[in-house]
Amino acid sequence: MKHVVLGEHMRLAREGADFPPDGETILEGHLYDRLRRSDRKAQADGQHIFDWRDGYARTQQWVGVVQVPGLQVEILPKLDALDSSTELAPSAQHTARSNLLYMLAEGGEVPVRNRDIARLATRKAPLSETLAAIFANRLRLELLRGPERYYQEREENLRTFKGKLLIGAHVRANAAHRERFFCRFDELCDDTPLNRIFKAACRLLLALTSTPATQDALRQCLLLLDGVSDVAVREADFAAITLTRQNQRFEDVFRFCRLLLSGRTPSVEAGKVRSFSLLFDMNKVFERFVCSVLCRHVAPRIEGVRIFPQATKHHRYLMQTKEGGVLRLEPDILIEHEGRRLIMDTKWKLLAPGKRGRGGVADDDLRQLHSYLRRYGSARSVLLYPYIPGLQVRHFDVLDHQDELSGEQVAIRHVHLHRNLYKECERESLIGELEAIVREGLGLPT
Repeated sequence: MKHVVLGEHMRLAREGADFPPDGETILEGHLYDRLRRSDRKAQADGQHIFDWRDGYARTQQWVGVVQVPGLQVEILPKLDALDSSTELAPSAQHTARSNLLYMLAEGGEVPVRNRDIARLATRKAPLSETLAAIFANRLRLELLRGPERYYQEREENLRTFKGKLLIGAHVRANAAHRERFFCRFDELCDDTPLNRIFKAACRLLLALTSTPATQDALRQCLLLLDGVSDVAVREADFAAITLTRQNQRFEDVFRFCRLLLSGRTPSVEAGKVRSFSLLFDMNKVFERFVCSVLCRHVAPRIEGVRIFPQATKHHRYLMQTKEGGVLRLEPDILIEHEGRRLIMDTKWKLLAPGKRGRGGVADDDLRQLHSYLRRYGSARSVLLYPYIPGLQVRHFDVLDHQDELSGEQVAIRHVHLHRNLYKECERESLIGELEAIVREGLGLPT
């Protein structure tokens, strides 16, 4: 199988295209056409994995793995260059892959602890193999502690009395069998909807992975789920799952299964995986990662600060009618400290260094932050972007109706992610950057 590694917003050209390749990856015609056909369903659902043009395709904000027969495309975050045609060097691939795994783990999108993922991320295996290993090892650990079980009501003709005797059914079935009892009883069973989802995920990954250790872990999981039915999982099956105190420990594994088995990812036919994708929207990955770092690492350093991801319980409307609110506002991060508020919105966009004026910041992003300022009564808001060499901090001072400075400000700040996040000193540096942004926004000493 051909393995291709691309960065975000990089081009993948079809062999024989009528324009100079300019350094981008070239793909054989039959594989290029096969990839394009497999992407049509995603485009029909409004989820554009690739932007298809005449003779080439460009990756979008999705990162992860796309696989069709004979081809696997790995898409990684790209932070150290703006040239969309430059291939990722092997060292850049390793850094991007390991940092993506760290961000996913920190944001709770893969079922593994940070200290465990560090060991897996040091391997130079494709992202799909590492994600499969993460899932298999974590699920095996939880299943060894005991799979989910609950009592199911059953009716059966038994040789020993159990539960409640069903007199009518007993008379009809056992007129000539006085040694039997037709009973209704509750039985502790592990054939639950949640375990069926786990088994389906194991079957899928076992057909995809080629790493012996991961295959062994998946087979052990299947042995531990031997009494569970093999069924095709549908989207409605996920909605029917209720997480309680008894099965809460499976939450992150279940969330990963939903991503793995959701309608837009695997396509299976006749027991053979024809196409497969496991993708993450970098807009969401960046937002959840920043929220997690702020809540877990920055908030304890600033006494009295409170952080609300997605403005939890602080949603507001920009307008209102008799029927209710209009234009609901949900800032990515709302931070409060002693009556002061700071609004922070994360943007996974690569700003171009050296531009004057707005510096490449989109009009809609500035309008959005202006609305947050006014509606939440905050004097300051921050647009947070990934750092690109050459970028500078910017401030936009808000004007009032008399063209005077209102005292409100939208600040453009950056966080440096092109670093080895598995080194403690680099993580501390990242946490320090975010802490400085929060303190500056709240007017606290740095």
